[in-house]
Amino acid sequence: MKTIAARAGVTQATVSMCLANNPRIPVATRERIQAIARELEYQPNPYVSTLMRIRRQGKPLKDQPVIALVCAQRSEDGWRNHPAATIRQMREGALGRAGLRGYRAEEFWLHRDGMSNERFSDVLHARGIRGLLLSPLAEGDPTPALRWEHFSTVCLSVPLPSLSVTTVCNDHYFSALRTVRECHARGYRRPGLLLLRNHRTRFQGRWEAGFRAAGDLLGGLDLMAPLYVDDWSEVAAVARWLRREKPDVIITPSADAIRPALELARLRVPEHCGVALLACPEADDPNTGIYQNGRLIGGLAVDALLGMVERHERGLPGQATTLMVEGQWNEGRTLPRRGQPPSDA
Repeated sequence: MKTIAARAGVTQATVSMCLANNPRIPVATRERIQAIARELEYQPNPYVSTLMRIRRQGKPLKDQPVIALVCAQRSEDGWRNHPAATIRQMREGALGRAGLRGYRAEEFWLHRDGMSNERFSDVLHARGIRGLLLSPLAEGDPTPALRWEHFSTVCLSVPLPSLSVTTVCNDHYFSALRTVRECHARGYRRPGLLLLRNHRTRFQGRWEAGFRAAGDLLGGLDLMAPLYVDDWSEVAAVARWLRREKPDVIITPSADAIRPALELARLRVPEHCGVALLACPEADDPNTGIYQNGRLIGGLAVDALLGMVERHERGLPGQATTLMVEGQWNEGRTLPRRGQPPSDA
């Protein structure tokens, strides 16, 4: 629109009124501006046009353009109440960013009433919805087979080998690498990585890769083999690993999950060993480690989706792209410098 205005020697407001056939503008001027627009192959964006019309007319929120936030968990509230704080925050960030961008985000459950993926697609398509933000998939579930040609789609996930779709996620590799570097800088030399087995599958070994890369890049580290357990209830197995391997710092996603094993092994944090989390639930968490900032991830995913919607990009891309978000370091109180008493602050 700015280019049309410059070519015609008028304001952008005049161009907007001419393209809308506003009768306050002389017919000759409207026809001249419209001819320039055709020459420049200008195509108005329907979502932007809708939003501007809403703002001018003061219509209620229900008339905002809509995108779908699709819960791919096994229960209808599985995204809203997910046990992982980062995943809950992704939803919050997505809802907030959609509102800031002038869109209404409606929530849908992928498995509602047992409907097929094809039927689910038809329902959203019939509603005129063109943008889908897909939540992280439920553990072990197959990739959905939606009618992708109808939609612009972004998934909150690491890259999916089974689906060429745009994804947005934390940079898990860099998170692990940064965590080991911070441990090293504080004088820790025997870090132990403790994960669930499904972490390795879901994140495609990225946490372990960053952990092992740090061992190659930093001097003086005595890396032990990571411990993978099927469930955090395997308290005795974790306690045996702690007593046998004697890590001076435990790198893991959740402090609450390992607390029973620490108690069984009679280890106190940080007096006997440090703890560095790969997924601190909040930026001011008392545990030291990476804050993934799920709200930012969700917001950036909506930005990516709306860009695709407004460019009319439908269907799966020929080459998928992934936006990886660097986590923030949260200082906390569980990783004091070796030889330095822990802070009571």
